[in-house]
Amino acid sequence: MAQTIKNVIVIGAAGNIGASIFRAIADSGKFNVSVLSRPDSTSTYGTGVKVVKSDYTEASLVDAFRGQDAVVSALGAAGLAEEPKLVDAAVKAGVKRFLPSEYSCNSQNAQVPALIPIFGLKVQTNKHLKAQESKGLTWTAIETGPAFDWGAQVGLVGFNINTKEATILDGGNRPFSTSNLSQVGNAVVAVLSKPEETANQFIYVDSFTATQKEILAELEKASGEKWKVTESTTEAAKTEGQALFAKGDFSGLLLLLKVITFGEGYGSDFTKDAVLGNEKLGLPKQDLPLTVAALVAGKSI
Repeated sequence: MAQTIKNVIVIGAAGNIGASIFRAIADSGKFNVSVLSRPDSTSTYGTGVKVVKSDYTEASLVDAFRGQDAVVSALGAAGLAEEPKLVDAAVKAGVKRFLPSEYSCNSQNAQVPALIPIFGLKVQTNKHLKAQESKGLTWTAIETGPAFDWGAQVGLVGFNINTKEATILDGGNRPFSTSNLSQVGNAVVAVLSKPEETANQFIYVDSFTATQKEILAELEKASGEKWKVTESTTEAAKTEGQALFAKGDFSGLLLLLKVITFGEGYGSDFTKDAVLGNEKLGLPKQDLPLTVAALVAGKSI
């Protein structure tokens, strides 16, 4: 009998990426969606959404996951070490599918976790998931590249739509794949809707793949203004980022994320370094001009 997914519980639904994933699942109308929440959380998710409180003990998690067909994790960096525990609870509760908190740069490229240890936690979770296949749990890891529309609000992807400033690394001619938050949600819904076709695999998606120079040209065209551009190198960003991160300065992590996004050898161009799953999943087209036009107009994508 073909596997079907109906009941879905989301972890980390209050975060930027998690909120987009939760909203996409709920808006699809295809699933009964609930949210796992810490006992002290005050986040709300709309009328009729079931919020399951858990203190993250094994018994509490197993009870929360019982009756769920899929667990979708969107935990932030601080919670990634908890994921293997969530996987174990999902197995004991009889969950069919687990989606780990990927939705970012290419964790399967060895240079990525070597530079940013947080990605090593993602690698450990993925290995643990593979080991559970014989116990009946399937999994899907979705690689999306950085979140472009959200990142462009804060300069995370090298562009800040609010200040009209850009930081171009290594000349800005290296293509990288990136996804808008809505496309991340689209991908999750598609995976849950096609469980047989997406079981036990990494799936790479994007909204578009482009160079920094191409993005800058589109931003200046749409805004009708020349942007302030700072030229630098990924080597300089790496050196500064590692020094800051070693001191506990979070801005160092943001610099290192730019390195694995724009640098050579980090597997960030999914059209070259992987196989895009957009067509397989039936994702809507979200190209560079469409994205930039929406951002400049202050509209969601």
